[in-house]
Amino acid sequence: MGVQRFIGANTREAMRQVRLALGEDVLILSNRVVDDGVEIVAMSEQAHEQALEASPTSEAEQTPAGWETFNQRLLEDMRALLQASSEPLAPDARDEIRIAMHRRLRQAGFSATLSDTLLDTIPDELIDAGESDESIREAWLVRQLAARLDVLDRERELFEEGGVFALVGPTGAGKTTTTAKLASRYVMQHGPKDVALVTTDSYRIGAAEQLRIYARLLGAEVHALDEQGDLGSLLTRLAQPRRGLMSRNGGKRMMVIDTVGMSQRDQRLMGEVARLGESPVSVRRVLVLDAARHGDTLEQIVEAWQKASIEAGEPLWGCILTKLDEAARLGPVLDVLMRHGLKLCYLSRGQRVPEDLEPVALDSLLAQALGQNVTTPFSEETEASPPPARARQQALSLGVLRQGRALETTFATLHAELDGMAWLERAWASAPAGDTDSFAARMQAATDDSQRGAVSSLWWPKSSAVRGSGQAMAVVALGEGVLPQPRVWPRHTLPAGDDARFDWAESLGVECHLLSQLPAPDQLARLDVARTGWLATVGKGRRLQHAGESLTLAEAMRLGERQPPTEIRHRGQPATLELTRLETTLPARRGGGEGLPVVAWQGVWFDVDEGRQLGVRYWIASARTGLDMASRLITSLTLETLPTLTAQADRLVQARRPELEDRAHRWQLAAALAALSLRLAQEEGGWAMDVRARLGDIAQRRCARKPKALLEALMDALSAQDTLRRARSSVASL
Repeated sequence: MGVQRFIGANTREAMRQVRLALGEDVLILSNRVVDDGVEIVAMSEQAHEQALEASPTSEAEQTPAGWETFNQRLLEDMRALLQASSEPLAPDARDEIRIAMHRRLRQAGFSATLSDTLLDTIPDELIDAGESDESIREAWLVRQLAARLDVLDRERELFEEGGVFALVGPTGAGKTTTTAKLASRYVMQHGPKDVALVTTDSYRIGAAEQLRIYARLLGAEVHALDEQGDLGSLLTRLAQPRRGLMSRNGGKRMMVIDTVGMSQRDQRLMGEVARLGESPVSVRRVLVLDAARHGDTLEQIVEAWQKASIEAGEPLWGCILTKLDEAARLGPVLDVLMRHGLKLCYLSRGQRVPEDLEPVALDSLLAQALGQNVTTPFSEETEASPPPARARQQALSLGVLRQGRALETTFATLHAELDGMAWLERAWASAPAGDTDSFAARMQAATDDSQRGAVSSLWWPKSSAVRGSGQAMAVVALGEGVLPQPRVWPRHTLPAGDDARFDWAESLGVECHLLSQLPAPDQLARLDVARTGWLATVGKGRRLQHAGESLTLAEAMRLGERQPPTEIRHRGQPATLELTRLETTLPARRGGGEGLPVVAWQGVWFDVDEGRQLGVRYWIASARTGLDMASRLITSLTLETLPTLTAQADRLVQARRPELEDRAHRWQLAAALAALSLRLAQEEGGWAMDVRARLGDIAQRRCARKPKALLEALMDALSAQDTLRRARSSVASL
């Protein structure tokens, strides 16, 4: 049956032994504490499948009795390895990390609600990082928090656009000082001529006089209104151009209103906010929050002011945090902003004008928040319990509303990091309405419209049809790290002939070609003249002219220079790649004169654990210096799996989206999905780690870095996104 027993000092050590012996695809049958540490009983998925195949396979024999026999055999093997023990099961590494990170968030002041949501999905890379490597987990936590906190992108654009900003909020939050700080930042960039300050605070003694002092220092206009004053008329008058004795001046471009402070329980709050909404001039309401307040109080403040603002016509536009220098912990106020989706515009750390108002530096703010994790008499000592096991949902749409935020974050990340996502989403959701020929033309036009822009590299697969599909593999764009993008071009849509195709590629700004077939030497020489890099996969029997002799590539590489070994992932498994490099000459065509200087490469890769050879490849590349060919060689190996993955994607798309009857459109969509899956499997960036984890949570399966699993999870996510959009449309139409 292939059941094996492993004992390690802790869960991580035992799991390391499991992976070394059985690989990544394993079934964990038991996990418990023993005298020597932690014991894990596991078997490989391959052994499990073989056991299933060994069981009765005919229709008549595939019965509960057959399964009972299989289960009995499995239990017998397990009994031979396990001894009875009343000791509790050891928490696995994922639960241990989740508990530690949950404690970290709670000590920093974040709520249990947000912490549980944040840690619902932990990437496999965090489990494998090792107990001592906290920097990876810290960076992951910062990214998760950053993805949930909306911040003002560019202050300059805000000031250039101008408008009316009303600072609202509770008493004592620092609205008057913040009004002066915000106006002074505008004055420093654009001068005082276009600025006006307005106060509606007639309750607090000295409020209007305090604002007049600030306005005088800034050289700006100031206006005070009492409770009965007509705010709309004042704002309209200030916004209109005015004629002076010597010239005509435009209206005020920047107006900041200092409103009266009120408790969140004050009955007059609704009326004060409604007064802002009655103005004919659009007023953006900005909530000023004291970061030093308790989280429960902040929650009530945001709820009260948001409700009042929505009833007055539109939600709060943004938020400014004050008194950060007085706050013991920033977690509570950031938690409230994240859960309510309130945009954070500025931070204030003191009373100085304007020095103590600053734009949001998101990473440093979150690092500061996580750094404030000291235990105080008021700290909560709650622990996170491991999440219960969840069965895969029979219908993903049943839980799609709960997954809405994860879907939005996932696709927003993919759009930000990759080219071609807009077309891919449109292609997945679109179906022909009768005329498939015109539909294919429309989708190709959509490809051209949504995929414009420079392409650094292209991968040219073989022109022959992919086995079992009857269609040739599409040409694929390569992005940063020379990894595939979900941006593809079907072969039949490209110009005919190598000259025309290389002209087309040049129009895209292509700097390097990865070729699965070697073009004619004169075509390669043309690329060299244009200073365009190229790399072609060739057979070991290709003839070269080296040191006056005609040698096969395999013979010539014996004279090459060995390169340092490189760690790679090949077909989902870690491997070691050993490269050999040789500067040589590619013979010209018969009677064509001198040959073309090239660099020949040989790559041999080995299993990391056992050292056995897994494969050999040969390449011929441009001799032009300045190109990082090592990374392109690795990409060339990686892309060999893409045609097979595309064929798998095509079958899955056909099963999941049968209405996509246009074969060419479906094949292009499959190629884009396969390229995206392969990119996610190979990408080392933190954003990809986060996307892999979210996809696994959305699809309710462990994807890790397996392209096929990621492919299926992507389709689940696209289907869930369609369901969510339909649900929102239905709600909106009610």
